[in-house]
Amino acid sequence: MKALRLYAPGDLRLEEVPIPLPKPDEVLVRVLACGICGSDIPRVFEHGTYKYPLVPGHEFSGIVEKVGSETGKDWVGRHVVVYPLIPCRQCSSCYSGLYTQCLNYDYLGSRRDGGFAEYVTVPGSNIIPVPDGISGEISAITEPCAVALHAVRKAQVCVGDTVLITGAGTIGILIALWARASGAEVFMTDIVVEKLKFARSLGFQHLLDAKQTTVSEWIKQKCKHGVDIVFETTGHPAGLETSIESCGISGKIVLVGNPSFEEMKVPAKQYGMILRKEIQITGIWNSLVNEYPKNEWQVVLQEFKKENSLYSKIITHKVPIEGLKELFIAIYNKKVFPVKAMFINKEI
Repeated sequence: MKALRLYAPGDLRLEEVPIPLPKPDEVLVRVLACGICGSDIPRVFEHGTYKYPLVPGHEFSGIVEKVGSETGKDWVGRHVVVYPLIPCRQCSSCYSGLYTQCLNYDYLGSRRDGGFAEYVTVPGSNIIPVPDGISGEISAITEPCAVALHAVRKAQVCVGDTVLITGAGTIGILIALWARASGAEVFMTDIVVEKLKFARSLGFQHLLDAKQTTVSEWIKQKCKHGVDIVFETTGHPAGLETSIESCGISGKIVLVGNPSFEEMKVPAKQYGMILRKEIQITGIWNSLVNEYPKNEWQVVLQEFKKENSLYSKIITHKVPIEGLKELFIAIYNKKVFPVKAMFINKEI
């Protein structure tokens, strides 16, 4: 099979490798599609992975081709998505049901081989069935959609809220869609005009090029006392400062973006704003597949059945696995600005 393997930061190679065999607790998945996450770019070109060589990719869907145990044979032939975080199920967090806070977790695409390959083995406990009528391309964006949903649910967005999203990348756009569906008025900023144009094509009107105008001043013109909720998706220190300045009294800031700098410092002025306005700041990590309080992946899949055409617009760049390395390089060099780019198996 073909697989895109990382040997060191920046050393990405398309290779022919044997199709892996599933262990007794695993299944073999033929990958239908796998998206490039914003975190994959620094992982591939700068930070690296936890071992080498390794196949990146954690946003994928596929068909179960083989199972490692007879008890799982009913899964063969089924269309599935794969939850990438693999909890140890033995630590204190796992005993409490907080699998996303597992102290000894494994992770597809960064700690073990992921979805940028024609086949991949995954734990049987991590597969989720996809309802009929949803394509492999659409189902492959379940993971980022669930992360965005988790952020919106964590913030308890409701009808009448004003929401600012710093960054109109994939997660920012998806948060905007969920926030709008929850009845909020959405404001978005970015420094890339192409991303703002895409947001406008989805019907969002309150958009700002942050290179041209100070975000907090713009927000004050729109919302006199600041917004109710800010989602910071850039991971940039300036984004954090903007969030604090734009957040209203007793408002909430939800930190979503992975930090893009080694240090995320808060200047004294903004720190004082947190105190004075009694701002609540929270972070989010991944998404929930627990049935309680809500299986966010199942919510996303049900939403795809209702809004298939809307979510198909999110996928802006598609290539076969042979073109995946070049697409990675183009994104890293800012030659293209995808909302969601992915590798599509030519067989689907």
